[in-house]
Amino acid sequence: MTTTTADHTGSTEHSSDSTEHGGMLIPEHRDLHFLPPRERIEDWHKLGPHMTQFMNTLSIFFPPGERLFIDAVRAFRDEIPDPDLRKAASAFISQEAMHSREHAEYNRLMDEAGLPAGRLERLVAKNLEWFKKHGSRKDLLAETIALEHFTALMGGFMLDHPEIIEGSQEDYRRMWEWHAMEEVEHKAVCFDVWEKCVGRGPRAYLHRSVGMLRATALFWTNVTRFYLQMTAASDACRREGWRGHLTVLNTLLGRPGLLRRQVPAWLEFFQYSFHPWQQDNSHHIRKLEELAEEAEAAYRQAQAADATHH
Repeated sequence: MTTTTADHTGSTEHSSDSTEHGGMLIPEHRDLHFLPPRERIEDWHKLGPHMTQFMNTLSIFFPPGERLFIDAVRAFRDEIPDPDLRKAASAFISQEAMHSREHAEYNRLMDEAGLPAGRLERLVAKNLEWFKKHGSRKDLLAETIALEHFTALMGGFMLDHPEIIEGSQEDYRRMWEWHAMEEVEHKAVCFDVWEKCVGRGPRAYLHRSVGMLRATALFWTNVTRFYLQMTAASDACRREGWRGHLTVLNTLLGRPGLLRRQVPAWLEFFQYSFHPWQQDNSHHIRKLEELAEEAEAAYRQAQAADATHH
């Protein structure tokens, strides 16, 4: 695979296993399936039930959030002047559809365990539908590039620090690593659509900056609210007690600092000349094909075991 340079001033060189056209990285469609054990849904993370529920809370946002991202990019796809970027946009839509499908199944396991995931997911969907109804196309795309920046930062940090999730239940770990790697793979697509279709000038910059501030405030406020509801509903969290919250706070704000250490990269978004590939972590994409093979093998094995029990 050749090494390429992203088509943006200030971007760094990067290489990957994804398709490359004229300097642009084209994400690949991977129709992967995961079948994590339902009996571990409340305690799959190696750091215990509370950290499990923090990750589970993030999953609640994905099915309706991915649909927003798909709609936001689809609204501009026919106006994209660059044929390679149109291909990348279509591949982005395909990947997000797979993420939505798999996290919907994941969230169903939470519902079956008596957690309020379904109710909270419907609340997210209702709020996003209101935003889609009252916001402009540019508003939707601005929120999309902001939230895609979040997911790429968090996914990239988790991949940079595998100790965060290594040792957790294998099927859940594999699913989160797959999602993280694909977020890295397509992290620049929506931003490139923004620059090609909305622009790079002062008004476009102000619009995307306001979008990031709005997305940051709303997203983390709701993550906190939902996490507290999820832990309150979890028998495993009640057994673990208040120390579980300290574990989550330490992981996010202490060491390794899943959120704390991302603040500088988050602030870089507000640079006038920012582009996602200036934060080059494309080396993680090279592991995607190996992970995909592992995921498919594990899924077939889980299907066979499930059929045996029935």
